[in-house]
Amino acid sequence: MLITSGTIVFDSNKDEYKVLEFIGNGNFGNVFRIERCTNNDIFALKTLLTPFADQETLRSFKNEGNLAVKVSHKNIIKYNYFHDGSTYNQLPPYIIMEYAGDGNLENILSKKQNQKEFFTNEELKSLFAQLINGMEAINHHLVHRDIKPDNILLADNVVKITDFGLSKIIEASTRKSTLKGFGCIQYWPPEAWRYEKNTIQMDIYSMGFVFYQLATLRHPLDVEKDDIEKWREAHLFQPVKQIAKINPNISPGFDQMIMKMIEKNIKDRFHTWGEIRKLLEVEELPKSNNSKFVDAVLKKRLDQDYKAQEKRIQSEKRQKEISEFKQVIKYQFVKEIVTPIQEFINEFNTKYQGGKVDLYIPDFDIRCSLSMPSNETLDFKIEPIIEEYFYREIVRDDFGRKIRLIELQIPEYENRRIMAWGYLRASDRRGLNLILVQDDDPIYGTWFMLINRHNALSSKRDRAEPFPFDFTELEKEIRLIKSMHIYKTEHRVLDIEVLKQFIGEYV
Repeated sequence: MLITSGTIVFDSNKDEYKVLEFIGNGNFGNVFRIERCTNNDIFALKTLLTPFADQETLRSFKNEGNLAVKVSHKNIIKYNYFHDGSTYNQLPPYIIMEYAGDGNLENILSKKQNQKEFFTNEELKSLFAQLINGMEAINHHLVHRDIKPDNILLADNVVKITDFGLSKIIEASTRKSTLKGFGCIQYWPPEAWRYEKNTIQMDIYSMGFVFYQLATLRHPLDVEKDDIEKWREAHLFQPVKQIAKINPNISPGFDQMIMKMIEKNIKDRFHTWGEIRKLLEVEELPKSNNSKFVDAVLKKRLDQDYKAQEKRIQSEKRQKEISEFKQVIKYQFVKEIVTPIQEFINEFNTKYQGGKVDLYIPDFDIRCSLSMPSNETLDFKIEPIIEEYFYREIVRDDFGRKIRLIELQIPEYENRRIMAWGYLRASDRRGLNLILVQDDDPIYGTWFMLINRHNALSSKRDRAEPFPFDFTELEKEIRLIKSMHIYKTEHRVLDIEVLKQFIGEYV
């Protein structure tokens, strides 16, 4: 049965409530204004229109709903009755709750934005204190997981947090905008994107974003709202703009408090609401002769902290890019080189009874080793070309004047970027080089091989042929493979049969 105007619903005591009017909806269902029939008191009814995939999800939802009913504080919406759908089976799941008819924080923020008028520090202190108190009461029982301005209501100038305990509803009803039980991607903490355990610190991060909006009248991140991947990238790696640069009148203490709430690294974030309240209470200390000077010094220190944070976030983002790049290289190495060789070895091992060829691939590196029945060892080793390692000093002639510059010098092969290079080398130092060259597809490349020998005209012939260049030589020799030189290099697209033949010489 659907709930509409005129429907009668019940609480745990079977008291009747009449649905008066529809007043809104959300991810969970619809919201109605209702009236208790015995005394005409007004409440809100929130329907929970969602199917549950299995009994475990339903049981989890019931447990969370029962916990939510236990939460009581003046800065939260009181849940009077939670109906899980079983007591009155003709009615869907719903919650009878306290009614707050003065709008929500999203409305207040929009009004302030239109007026281009920041909250005063006194107004912010009152809002922050109420939200801290309300969240502390909620987190004593459960993690909210869906904090955002339109889930913060107002009643008689009192802030009241709502929709705690409804993350299971939101998760089940709209997969497009949820992840790990969170309802709004604009406020998800980094650890939620990494599918980590739900903690109070997740709520601290999300509420920190609300605090940032209250202080600046803008969201901390600059992202297209309908692009979930861009939101993920922003929460993980986008630094936020310094609050004082947006609102010059913000208290340095508030600035510091908010930035610690929205730290991307959970170990650098506040751990409890009590820690946040303690920092907020510093704002209530009486002013002294030093206060003005201390605030100026604190602003300067915070500016340095912002810059350090931005540098750290950029470094973390770069490390992620490098890690993903290495994974791409390793994927191509295993798929196009190791796997065909493994098939060759497996067949040999099946047919030869005198000893096995062992192939070892470590998890931590892009390499593999072959141990032969002959006690010979062959090693493949590949190194990705990481930009940070290829800045070189270049000397240029500027109208007769020598200028020394530091420039990025990424190795190239036939005017194409080299993504990775390495070698196959036997224990007697014979072998060949491998290079992965970027294709039109910017992610993947094509393997080439370099088979190196001494030039016939060279007087120095001190290497068993063919031989691989080591990594210190490759950067120089790759530029000389078409030149008259002491070495002669045959270079062509990788032929896996050549590798098999070379390996076969050492079995």
